[in-house]
Amino acid sequence: MTTKPETKFWKIIKNNSSKITWTRIEAITPVGIPDLNGLFNDPKKGYGEFWCELKVSLGNKVKLSPGQISWNMHRSRLGGKNFIMVQTLPSRGIALYSGGRTLDLASQGLTLEPCAFFSHEINWPALESWLINACALNP
Repeated sequence: MTTKPETKFWKIIKNNSSKITWTRIEAITPVGIPDLNGLFNDPKKGYGEFWCELKVSLGNKVKLSPGQISWNMHRSRLGGKNFIMVQTLPSRGIALYSGGRTLDLASQGLTLEPCAFFSHEINWPALESWLINACALNP
């Protein structure tokens, strides 16, 4: 039995995160709920919570279901913090897209400019800091 690419991606994230507590949401959840919920409490930035849909892309296309597009667009319109986190292969960089751009990402693929990009030699503290800065709710 082979491991799905998103499962491998999840394991990489889990093993490299030190400032964000991740909860992986299993596939039996309602249609469109993202794969991960992230929670942090940073002494300088405060606390925050956000959602990430994980995708692995071998080419330009990023496969998003209608339910994933709908959930992310709706959550973003309500002011929620949510992202599509794409591991690009073969370079293995990570591109982050706002949930509010999910429809654009589905149609334009990786030609869409990401909010942030981390090259193949991923600086995990920098990635976590970017997410914390983007999502912090200072007390």
